[in-house]
Amino acid sequence: MGHPALTDRPTGLANRLHFELVYSYLFEAGDRGVALTVMLLSFGAADLESTDPETLRRVGERIQDTCRTCDLSGHLGGGRIVVLLFGTNVAGGRIAADRVESDLSELQLGAVSIGLAMYQPHMKDASELLQAADSALRAAEEAGGGVEFG
Repeated sequence: MGHPALTDRPTGLANRLHFELVYSYLFEAGDRGVALTVMLLSFGAADLESTDPETLRRVGERIQDTCRTCDLSGHLGGGRIVVLLFGTNVAGGRIAADRVESDLSELQLGAVSIGLAMYQPHMKDASELLQAADSALRAAEEAGGGVEFG
């Protein structure tokens, strides 16, 4: 577990502050040709925030075990988990999403929905990449789960 001020206690993942600090830095690296893909996750079951503490901890552990150590996984609240896939294009993001989806399906949280979006040179603000991932996540939720690209 990381520093308590930067860690989401229930999941053991990065908290929103930690995510925002790292994300703003990595987004700026996109201008220099560093690939960055954002993966947003939600679950078909009841709101993740109301899930029992043991399940939340297991969600965090599964995501950390499945993703690379250079990726940042965070709990944003509102039932959303984010993974910053550093140095990863959309094809690599799809591989990571498939692994995460498979590992989390065993926890029986309902259908896992995943939205993927990759940094594009025309994106001038970090919120654009998150909005693209969020739009893809909403499409995945409407489809009843699975992976969508934004």
